[in-house]
Amino acid sequence: MMLRSLWRSPAFSFSYYSNLDLSCPYPSFQARDLTTTHTMHYITKPPCDPKIMTFGAFHTDHLLEIDWSEKMGWSRPQIVPFKSFSIHPFSACLHYAIECFEGAKAYKGPDNSIRTFRLNCNMYRMKQSAKRLSLPDFDGAELERCIEQLLKVDRDWIPDRPGFSCYIRPTLMATEEALGVRASSRAKLFVALCPVGPYFPSGLKPVRVFCNTSTIRSAPGGVGGYKVAGNYAPTVLPLKEVQKIGFHQNLWMLPDGLVQEMGVCNLFFFWKNKQGEKELVTPILDGTILPGISRDSILELTRNMGKFKVIEKKVYIQEVVEAIEEGRMIEMFGSGTAVSIQPIEAIGYNDKIYEVQYDQKLNAGELSHELFDILTNIQTGGGEHKWVRSI
Repeated sequence: MMLRSLWRSPAFSFSYYSNLDLSCPYPSFQARDLTTTHTMHYITKPPCDPKIMTFGAFHTDHLLEIDWSEKMGWSRPQIVPFKSFSIHPFSACLHYAIECFEGAKAYKGPDNSIRTFRLNCNMYRMKQSAKRLSLPDFDGAELERCIEQLLKVDRDWIPDRPGFSCYIRPTLMATEEALGVRASSRAKLFVALCPVGPYFPSGLKPVRVFCNTSTIRSAPGGVGGYKVAGNYAPTVLPLKEVQKIGFHQNLWMLPDGLVQEMGVCNLFFFWKNKQGEKELVTPILDGTILPGISRDSILELTRNMGKFKVIEKKVYIQEVVEAIEEGRMIEMFGSGTAVSIQPIEAIGYNDKIYEVQYDQKLNAGELSHELFDILTNIQTGGGEHKWVRSI
């Protein structure tokens, strides 16, 4: 009875981001100490063409940088002209992947304001990643304020066309100038901005995914639940291999068939259970799965809809295939900052292709299309929302 009442209480949540403590027990840099040096050589801005303004192709005029050392602590934050860094060949980030990063987006609202979407959640997740790598802790609220100032300085780089945005890439890396696997005595925190076009220029587009049974993305007890650099390099070769055989992404699993993620997206299954009830199911956060901010947003949005069960649990590929074969799978999709919503049209498993239903006119399932529209409206619309900060 007590658990049931807690579950129904609006103040109670199982969300990874339900209690955002961005504080730091040690002295941190402060946004009030931020200095800005404007560039003398402004970069020509690319046209708002999705074929040209692709992900990661361009950077803005400035970046934010903050250095840390074990002896001196955090330096004062600086916004400076965009530049390359001088890195010692023995720097720990180059040899041992002691580096974590985040990915967020800023949007132009109809009133020309700058809108950030749940940036405080990115700060919280980055703090957890930093702690896992023994990188220095920081006050996440102060970093958020510094990023907002960077966005103001480079506000002309934030596209005002529908579907376009400004990608925010905070990065924290170990820079100790000595070899050896240990906690680094020096680190650099920087934030760069990148104008990006829509991930799907012609609207949502479903993908085909390959259930990888020979390679795993992350293992229990590892760092799959953190956004650390070392998680990504091993996925490049498996991606090239599945693309050669006609798939767009890998569906990551453990050897026993426990489903984890799709590419760099969290996964959702909208199906009817064996009792005929509609359920939206996503793999539970067990330490091997990145706690996606889009994932968390979808869970809250769908729970508030109250139209079907919304469940986080262990999901095995065998039950996914069974649901497709029995006609109970309504739709499948992924979620992430870059794609927002990624519909899935087919999965390849054990030398067989399993087609997944979706609306041919929408190029997505009805639910995934609705969620895409809701998230887009929250991010770019003119209205207020608890997940959006206008600056």
